[in-house]
Amino acid sequence: MSAARLTDLVDSVQAGMKSIENMQRQWMLLTATGSAANKRVTVSINAEGTVIETHFADDIGDLSYAEIAKAVTEAAQNATTEMQRKTAGLTASLQEQSSRVPKLSELAPGALDILDLVPAAPRVSLAPLGSPERLAAESEAMEFTGTEQLDRDASQSGVTDSSW
Repeated sequence: MSAARLTDLVDSVQAGMKSIENMQRQWMLLTATGSAANKRVTVSINAEGTVIETHFADDIGDLSYAEIAKAVTEAAQNATTEMQRKTAGLTASLQEQSSRVPKLSELAPGALDILDLVPAAPRVSLAPLGSPERLAAESEAMEFTGTEQLDRDASQSGVTDSSW
């Protein structure tokens, strides 16, 4: 690699770090708001998805407790969707800039690009606790592969302290 190309690479990385710093400052100030039940329920979240404000309209009493609970959940989910949109917009320029930095395989032919090895994140469920969808996903997540079953005599636990 030539000295000029290495200097360009270092400059690109430094500019990228500055862009990340700027994006982080903008991101920490983001808020998003979602509404539900004809705007009777409004939920606002911060960039980390923490609820920072919940507002009920004056006519909230027209809804049952179950409808209010459902509306709060829906409003929070709508706020999260809005936050994802805002975050994607914020990171788009950073992603474009990082695409201009050469990959390791471009600098050293045959080398693996580490980011290509990172698996895609799974879709996170919005199903309520205890719902069939969530229970099915949890049981799939607890499936272990590449393990072996040990045959053990249950009477030989290996624990010798009687205080257990």
